[in-house]
Amino acid sequence: MSVPPLPSDGDELDFTHEPAVPPPPPPREQVESARAEASATLPQLLDAGYMVSIARRAPARVPPRNGEKYVLLVVEDDPDLAQLVIDIFMTAGFEVHWASNKAEINQQMNRRPSVDLVLLDILLPDTHGLQILKRIRSHPKLAKLPVIMMTGKSTAQDVASGLEAGADGYVTKPFMMSGLVKAVKQVLGLA
Repeated sequence: MSVPPLPSDGDELDFTHEPAVPPPPPPREQVESARAEASATLPQLLDAGYMVSIARRAPARVPPRNGEKYVLLVVEDDPDLAQLVIDIFMTAGFEVHWASNKAEINQQMNRRPSVDLVLLDILLPDTHGLQILKRIRSHPKLAKLPVIMMTGKSTAQDVASGLEAGADGYVTKPFMMSGLVKAVKQVLGLA
């Protein structure tokens, strides 16, 4: 399988270097809303031992960027879990790509057409998922790209941090695959 060339318009993302100017902090209203949303899930954490998924429903269907099939990017350093997620979403009719570190994230995020949604782990070998999310949110062309955090970090503070950084959803491990698929469909406006 050949990899499309990187764009030459100087608009590509580069996650291998720190930005010259850090992204601005989220607005106070976004922080307060994220904390309230995360606190509301705390009883579920205490009852079930893990968070039930949070996925913000898109106001309208998000059309696929390539005009045909939705493209997901799974950013996960555990190859077995990544392969399971890839298999599930391919069976559900999505095109799926995988990245496990900053260099692979660069390669995948700079493909054309670009991805429609990112499933993003927080703990990665050479970066932190929230930093990746903040870089996406500060990019003029990708600021609205749907991102769902897919992580084992499940305290109310972890969830609040993900939502404050601009995540459209937060699904903790362990999760049911059907719940993850439902979250993706909600965020894309397909549910």
